[in-house]
Amino acid sequence: MMKTFSIGGIHPSDSKISKDCKIEVLPVPSKVFISVAQHLGAPATPVVKVGDQVKVGQVIAEPAGFISAYVHSSVSGTVKSVGPRKDLAGNNMTHIEIDVEGDEWIEEADLSDTLITAIPEDNKAILEKIKMCGVVGLGGATFPAHVKLCPPPGKKADCLILNGAECEPYLTSDYRIMLERSKEIVVGAAIMKQVLGGCPAVIGIEENKPEAIKAMTAAVAELQKTAKGYDGISVMTLKKKYPQGGEKQLIDAVMGRQVKSMGLPIDVGAVVQNVATSLAVYEAVQKNIPLITNVLTVTGDCLPLEKQHNYKFRIGMPLSYIAEVAGGVPAEAAKIISGGPMMGKAIANMDATTVKGSSSLLYLTAEQTVRGVESACIRCGKCAEACPMGLEPFLLNKYARNNMMDELEENAIQDCIECGCCLYSCPANIPLLDIIRLAKGDVIRIIRGRVQQGKK
Repeated sequence: MMKTFSIGGIHPSDSKISKDCKIEVLPVPSKVFISVAQHLGAPATPVVKVGDQVKVGQVIAEPAGFISAYVHSSVSGTVKSVGPRKDLAGNNMTHIEIDVEGDEWIEEADLSDTLITAIPEDNKAILEKIKMCGVVGLGGATFPAHVKLCPPPGKKADCLILNGAECEPYLTSDYRIMLERSKEIVVGAAIMKQVLGGCPAVIGIEENKPEAIKAMTAAVAELQKTAKGYDGISVMTLKKKYPQGGEKQLIDAVMGRQVKSMGLPIDVGAVVQNVATSLAVYEAVQKNIPLITNVLTVTGDCLPLEKQHNYKFRIGMPLSYIAEVAGGVPAEAAKIISGGPMMGKAIANMDATTVKGSSSLLYLTAEQTVRGVESACIRCGKCAEACPMGLEPFLLNKYARNNMMDELEENAIQDCIECGCCLYSCPANIPLLDIIRLAKGDVIRIIRGRVQQGKK
């Protein structure tokens, strides 16, 4: 039997309408606005000023803490402003505005299509390059990759897991890079595997992506025959079940190990990276190309097939510009989502710009977004059956509505991964995800405050 995680999960429709749309390169707009907050942790600190000339790949903001990342210019041109601009949610965040002038890259960048399979031997130099190139996790959390690849003292990686599940409905960007950049992804996996001490590496892909499984399996086999350092890499076919791509769920499926409450993957010997992150590692280490591009999907049931796209974009492109290039926002679209329909966020500002982790412009119709009328909880338990973290959402809902913070913490609301399985499963149309997400934030703030007081 194909492996999957052992607790909860649901089976929403795939809706992978854009899966056969090859990756297209988006033309560069006349100006970009690059956020300094494109990663988990502290926003980066700008190191350029108005009037400076910059090249593609040049550092324009430096990390402001241990959990932070370098930000690079995605274009060449002149810095026009450094200041606040509204992000996806409409909140002000520092952006660096650059007027585009040509396409001049940093000299060390290798823009050729030549595949480089020889892995450098100096692991410290590899990690430094990953750090300097601003590589972050591209599976959603955007955690700085170099930090994840350096287990703390006393911890050891038993397995590197590459997430190729892409379990969110509609999204197909990871699927396309597994088809079109499969060898580069495998090289990136071998690099990370070496840095972690040579542990096995498993590329997990759901069964509903047979072409990706075939492409990645062939890439692994070819590199194992023709190059050194690729032993111990394999492809695992996983059962289709949401949220298969969740970090803890993937570890359960691949390794059969469960991460404890508030624990980290490395606690059970796992390091999880997305396939897009592996591609970014390849480009950073083998090509000296910083993380300034990614692939996003433009999709939705209200779009005809010819307007479905998988675009390679540069960071800092306005979403309104991408929508225009793709053919415009369809009249039937009532809501636009960044990410998938389960865990994505509604876009409040189409003038917001792409960041490293941007994954989609998903158009949803009014029919798809309207919520049913909420009724009383009947204690059917469907939300608990669906929860992949083993929580009891109906109970958390009760505690949250009554502001019972101690009870929420005791029942591990802080472990919620906000996957939406409870909301999807509730026959009473109770907005469980919204209520639990807000209460989770309050509980985490209480926990952090308690930890800080303890340190004092």
